Amino acid sequence: MKLIDYLKTKFDHIVVFDYEFQVKPGDNPKAVSLTAKDLISGRIEQQWLVGRAARFPFPVSNTLLIGHYVSAEASCYLLQESQLPKAWFCTFVEELKNYLGLKNYKFDLLSCCHRYNIETISWEIKDARRNTIMANYPNYTDKEKKEILEYNLSDVEVNEKLFLAILDKAEKEKVDYKTYITQAIFHGRSKALEAKIKQNGIPINLKLHSDLETYYPEMRKAEMEELNKKLGVELYVDYKRKQSAFEALLKSENLYNVWPKTSTGKCKTDDKSFYRFQDVNEKIKLIRNAAFIIDAKKLKGVLMGPDGRSRTDLKLFGQITGRTNVSTSESPFGAPRRMRNLIGTDENHYLIYCDWKSQEAAIQAALSQDPEMIKAVESGDPYMYTAIKVKAAPPGAKKKTHKPIREIYKQSFLALAYLQTAMGLMAKIKKSASEAFYIHGQLEKLYKNYFNWIFGVIKESLLRGHFKTKFGWKFHITSNEVVNKRTLANWPLQSHGSEILRMALLKLDELNFEISMPVHDAVLLHMKRKPWKEMRAEIKLVQKTMAEAAAKVIDSEIPVEVKIIRDQYIQEDEDQERWNDLYNKILKFKEGVRITDSVSVIRTSPSVNQTTVYSN
Repeated sequence: MKLIDYLKTKFDHIVVFDYEFQVKPGDNPKAVSLTAKDLISGRIEQQWLVGRAARFPFPVSNTLLIGHYVSAEASCYLLQESQLPKAWFCTFVEELKNYLGLKNYKFDLLSCCHRYNIETISWEIKDARRNTIMANYPNYTDKEKKEILEYNLSDVEVNEKLFLAILDKAEKEKVDYKTYITQAIFHGRSKALEAKIKQNGIPINLKLHSDLETYYPEMRKAEMEELNKKLGVELYVDYKRKQSAFEALLKSENLYNVWPKTSTGKCKTDDKSFYRFQDVNEKIKLIRNAAFIIDAKKLKGVLMGPDGRSRTDLKLFGQITGRTNVSTSESPFGAPRRMRNLIGTDENHYLIYCDWKSQEAAIQAALSQDPEMIKAVESGDPYMYTAIKVKAAPPGAKKKTHKPIREIYKQSFLALAYLQTAMGLMAKIKKSASEAFYIHGQLEKLYKNYFNWIFGVIKESLLRGHFKTKFGWKFHITSNEVVNKRTLANWPLQSHGSEILRMALLKLDELNFEISMPVHDAVLLHMKRKPWKEMRAEIKLVQKTMAEAAAKVIDSEIPVEVKIIRDQYIQEDEDQERWNDLYNKILKFKEGVRITDSVSVIRTSPSVNQTTVYSN
């Protein structure tokens, strides 16, 4: 039996469909047209949707919906129907699974079709139709309407052929039909859910956002001038950092030869490089501190719609591990952490931030079955457990009592999990070479079973030619590429973390929780304020759901910590200090006061706005 015939026995309808739509940055889409074809009956339906509120033309209770990049289709589907169907097949995601990692492969619809020698319209025609749809909405001529509907139909016809070609490829690989379709639907449904999450958006504190928009430009200019004065160098000219001036400064400070370089030989200007040297040179520290202010606008992390919600494409499969990849300029969770303070809600709602406790350590332990690592995770604090176990901290030590030691072993634990060398570890924990080598050796010995396992996984994957999760997410390793072992060590951990996140999102959506944002190892929910007893019950349900999602992927539950955010997102330690510094200076300009070194930092107490509820 062919795979398409197998599907026809499982579903009443197999519908390939495509919407054309117009959308503005930060807003939800406006549907223009829909074309849908049922591969079982052969029936084709077209709808012109400008100014109309038509229903989706096929029943969906037992229907497999097929689209390319189905999050786009789902965003328009939600304009017609209130709930997303459960059976989705995304040709984009399946092509990622087929070819991600192989060289020179693209995953737009036309490129995927050309890979299978499927004839399509030209790029020129596609771009012309897209431009018409975006520029002329809603006032299309009769000729434009006809062209849009023809273009809409052509996308459905070629994606039908692509879908059948993907099924044929799966057949040739002798896949188990039930497993293959189950995994495809899991990933397709996850991709579709992106649309609903984006539609929800992230609530933004409008006052903070307004202040940043209004007063930041003048404050930024003053900050540049102040920094240039302190350094005695014209580092910033016309609002831009001069690379030549920066490298001249490094030479004058005897740092040029040791400073990290790009592949072209230029000195790097990323935060990581500044962080490495800020404790050994005061001018580097000044530049890093100022950069948090000067670059804040560029990285503010808000692409806001008219309803005060921040929206951006989530791209749940945006990285090779399947992790979410959001824009640094459009999402508070893509930008530097300090910009998360822009997140806020009203007096009738809470934001609930739920994160899996030590998720990567838990995944390491579950997948490797290292008995010592399992004990570390079960202790509730694998990093403190590690420090105590190697006698770097006394028995009974806690985060509160031995925070510096715990931080060293946290960084060491995380670094070694990705096979970082002792020399790399030295820079990370800011210790001497001998100390770094000693700690490196301690952890290798303590968690020897984990290291034996991860090297085995890497070896097996190299021989097989790809990594693959339990749920079928795949990354190909080509023989003509230099493979970074750290990347390979990272893949099983992050990929299974991504599968856990997708599983949790689907379950939370089924329970009708409003999801504002997935954040790698956490989920941000938006909840109506209720009596505490009801809130507590809902939070317990969220924790249970997320813990069970982990168990479905790695056969082990991961506890979930919850924070309630009452009106404004508050952070910890340095990130909150950075925000306080930024916003303090914004307020001074709002009051017409020039920045001086004597400005006092305005602080917001986390206890007022944000409360850790409990762990499960």
